[in-house]
Amino acid sequence: MKKYSVFIWTFIICTQLFASNLEVKTIFGSLTLENELLKIYNLQHIQRLKSLDQTGSPAYWNGTPKISRLDNGLAMLWLVQKFGGDLQEQISALTCDISQTVFSQTADVVFGKANYQESIREWFLHQTTIHEIISGHDWAEKDIISTNPKFKRLLPQSPDDMCARNIAYILNTSLIFKMITENDVQFIISKLRFEEDKWCFINKKAAKKFASLSLALTKGLLGSSDMLVIYHITSRTLKRAIQLQRITENEVHFGTDKQILDKLNACDDREITRLIAKAKIPKTAYRVLKDGEGTPDFVPKPTFSGIDPWIYNKFSKKFKRLSETDGKFKKQFFKVKEFCAKGYKIQLNID
Repeated sequence: MKKYSVFIWTFIICTQLFASNLEVKTIFGSLTLENELLKIYNLQHIQRLKSLDQTGSPAYWNGTPKISRLDNGLAMLWLVQKFGGDLQEQISALTCDISQTVFSQTADVVFGKANYQESIREWFLHQTTIHEIISGHDWAEKDIISTNPKFKRLLPQSPDDMCARNIAYILNTSLIFKMITENDVQFIISKLRFEEDKWCFINKKAAKKFASLSLALTKGLLGSSDMLVIYHITSRTLKRAIQLQRITENEVHFGTDKQILDKLNACDDREITRLIAKAKIPKTAYRVLKDGEGTPDFVPKPTFSGIDPWIYNKFSKKFKRLSETDGKFKKQFFKVKEFCAKGYKIQLNID
């Protein structure tokens, strides 16, 4: 029976590798991969993204719902393809997350560099065989990284703008966390447009629903004190494991969450064991200090991911920000922005 199962899986993998096209599912709808896109999808470095979680270690230690980075990449690709992006921009969308490390939110601290994953994307692409796939277009690896200014659909024109990356992330995450339904996703997408190099909505209700999700996720999920402390503890754990040579930097770059988790769980170092135990129950690991109360151990500032989307009037051909048309949203938007700028004063209890 075991040999039969191995045969079936081998057959499935070979069929996928040698197929001329492949239909994949995204939260927005089906997507057919052909030619270069299919070859890139089949690269082991892209398939690895199935085993990296969007929210990192909380998905394994705290029961947070799992969101594959590959699913997010396919959603980005769907958006770029659906809204007119050329093949070069589509390839950039599919490979946008390729350089994500294990527990990606920790990379800046572990490697001591801001925006670490973005900074190594071209280097990471050079570690793959993608140049063989794109060579017929006279492109090099640097020509398909998402920071290319010609990729208007992938890049926000300003920090508060929509782009394929944050649209995919916000809707994917909100759906997984049951903040919205599949019908909500379809409603929001049906009112989305790309006009004059801008992502925009043609309906205020859809714009506000989407923008409100961006604020809720900023403050209630990745910007929550629990999450920030878990990421801090995870960073310390990874740095300790690298220092003790229980894991390598190469494994953090090219491994999967489970591979690293298995090594951490098998580690007999008392500090690593204690740190993991604290990360699993973060409320026992810290206290948020009030203004004027004690000296904080660190002051993490959540990344502000709020979106103030454009609304396009197809009759007047003019754009207006949602905040220009909705005073209540404007107040909420700047309140969350101020909250992120202030950050938390955290007193730790992990030593």
